[in-house]
Amino acid sequence: MKFEIVELEEFSGRKASVYSVWINDESTTLFDRFVEENQMQHPLEIQSIVDRIEIIGHSTGAREHFFKLNEGTLGDGICALYDSPDKKLRLYCIRYGASCILLGGEEEG
Repeated sequence: MKFEIVELEEFSGRKASVYSVWINDESTTLFDRFVEENQMQHPLEIQSIVDRIEIIGHSTGAREHFFKLNEGTLGDGICALYDSPDKKLRLYCIRYGASCILLGGEEEG
C-alpha cells in the first residue's frame, strides 16, 4: 500500500497543524472521503466537525476535551472527534499533543 501524509492548509494555523492521508492513487484524502460520504445524510454534523477542526488549527489547538480518547486498540493513539458527544457521526484521527492531528475517516462496518 502506498500512502502520503498531506497537510490540510485550510485548517492548519498558528495553534495546530492538521493532516490527512492519501492512499494509493485516490483523488481525495481520507478526510475528504469522510466529508463526501456523510454530507448528504449529516450536513449539520459535518459542518460542526469542520468548524471544530478550523477552531483547533487557528484558535485553541487540539485540546484533549475535544476528543474521545482510546478509541482503537491499546497504544495506537486513535481518538474520535465528534461534533457533539450525543451524536453518532465521529471522525477518527490521531492526536499528537495539542499541536498536531492526523485526520482519518469513520470506521466501516
